[in-house]
Amino acid sequence: MSSDPTEAESYRALFLNIVSRHGRKSTKTRPELLKEAKHKYSSSEVLPLRLGAEWWEDMKRDGMPISQQARFEAAATEYVMAQVQTVRWNEQLALKGKAPSLPDYITVRRVAVGAPLCIVASEYDLGIDLDIDRLLDPLVQALQAAVSDHVAWINDILSFPKELRLGEVLNLVCLLPIHNNPCAASGLDPAAALNGNEGGRSSFGAAACRAWEMTASRHEECVGLASRIMDSPHLSANPNMEDYVRAICSIAAGNWAWSVKCNRYIDPPATSE
Repeated sequence: MSSDPTEAESYRALFLNIVSRHGRKSTKTRPELLKEAKHKYSSSEVLPLRLGAEWWEDMKRDGMPISQQARFEAAATEYVMAQVQTVRWNEQLALKGKAPSLPDYITVRRVAVGAPLCIVASEYDLGIDLDIDRLLDPLVQALQAAVSDHVAWINDILSFPKELRLGEVLNLVCLLPIHNNPCAASGLDPAAALNGNEGGRSSFGAAACRAWEMTASRHEECVGLASRIMDSPHLSANPNMEDYVRAICSIAAGNWAWSVKCNRYIDPPATSE
């Protein structure tokens, strides 16, 4: 998505219109919109539009329940809106040096990482359709949030060295020092931390440790919430609940296993001039 908020908003609207026909007031067909997109965007930017539309149609054709379709569309909408908000924050950081609050960042990052969308898709993958009263139960909602945070924070922690080297500071590890000491916001200089500023290195090191502690706590919450859900007579009365709980917990476990092996998170060593 573009680093310009206006362009990002335009891409968001186009994505929802093409993939789920969210902008149904449009008189243009999906093929017409895709054709226009090819003239405006690069092939890598068009690919999510095309594949997203194909995936959406495949799921509907395969019999995705109407209620599940509605929840999937809502989750996809929230996902792309979170991406736009992230672009806006990056612009504020670049122009004004203003970072979002830690609670705001965590709330948006929880959605932007894509885990809530995967959680809805897990029902489709399992071939089940849970009733809405169980999905809205506080224990189930808490487990969804814990899994999503776990995925997001693992991503942030392991991405941090590479992002710091690139000067990108919209990351849990960078925002923790600001949250703990708001007066330090203007002094948070990623470049200085890389160029021998021991104070900066110490601050980021402590923040990384704190981020790991937060992630470990979220892992424990996932385990505890899963157990409480299965011990609930109301929730466990649905025969599909155990498979659902296992599936969404495996999102956190699978992301962790993949992340520690993936080249995406390997920070290349600095080259000497």
